[in-house]
Amino acid sequence: MSTRHHVRDQRERDPDADRGEARREQGVIGQITRIHHDKRYGYLDAGGTEYFFNADDFLRPGAFDEVLAGEKVTFEPRDRSPMGSRHWYRMDQRATRIDLA
Repeated sequence: MSTRHHVRDQRERDPDADRGEARREQGVIGQITRIHHDKRYGYLDAGGTEYFFNADDFLRPGAFDEVLAGEKVTFEPRDRSPMGSRHWYRMDQRATRIDLA
């Protein structure tokens, strides 16, 4: 049996099986849409949902300063910002534990 047929058979038996891809700690992949380096926050999009993040949400120190709009990242979504409603940037969706994809 060729490798291609073996992989196809595996996918038919278990569509969610590991395909040898690198494991990611985060389950969601998104794309940076806007970033404000001077103000230390930005926004990303994943599946049509916009998420707010700030510099402290990156896993690797210094990554925020390197990331640009259009780059892909992995992250963990979190509902409801813990910030009060008095903050103009409060959003329902927040991205945490961000890493470059």
